Amino acid sequence: MERFKLNRNQLKALATIFMIFDNIYLRFAGLPSIIHLLTRFVAPLFAWLMVEGFFHTHSRKEYCKRLWIAAVLMQIGDFISLALLKENGISDNIFLTLAISFSVIWLIDTAKKAKGNKKILLNLGAVALAAVGMVISEGGLSIIPFVFITYLFYHQKTKQAVVYFLYCFILFFTLYGGLSLAIKQGFEMFCVNSDWMGFLVIPFMYLYNGEKGQSRPYQKWFFYVFYPLHLWILAIISVVIK
Repeated sequence: MERFKLNRNQLKALATIFMIFDNIYLRFAGLPSIIHLLTRFVAPLFAWLMVEGFFHTHSRKEYCKRLWIAAVLMQIGDFISLALLKENGISDNIFLTLAISFSVIWLIDTAKKAKGNKKILLNLGAVALAAVGMVISEGGLSIIPFVFITYLFYHQKTKQAVVYFLYCFILFFTLYGGLSLAIKQGFEMFCVNSDWMGFLVIPFMYLYNGEKGQSRPYQKWFFYVFYPLHLWILAIISVVIK
């Protein structure tokens, strides 16, 4: 079975391909809505790999700084796109979700070694940041708790999978209306309102072989550039062909 395992770079590449398909679906009418449902693993997979990076990076400070810089630049780009392209502008910013998530688990991890008031303040800061992030960030309601679960049960994939699966179904039966609403919505809307299906990431967690893969300079920066670039390209194409 080891030959079917994938390293970190390969999983990122796979997630990137599915991300492109999903954003094409969101931009252009007429594509089957099941595309959106089948790509619900993408953001959780990037988040899961980010936690791997949290434990393996040589500098958490630099990693966190990169995410926040990317998040701020992406947000500025989003504002510009909305001003220029109006309803065809970009509202996505997964960098912000990842930056908040990284900061939350870093605060929690730092609090473990702290004492007294500092420990309390760090944990309160983590809770406050997570709460804000779940409200304001893209997919925050499903991604930020997933990052915490991944961190809490690091090196325990089965516990990660079980707890996240249960969390997703709590979302389904509360915020997403459960089976009755899903049936009333019909298959089309079921696929569209499918963010609770983040548990589709679970098989990909088990595909990970624990290795980073080839390390080349461009690979560190590829996604930081490609993510906003492909969204801008799709946005511009959607305006041109409208």
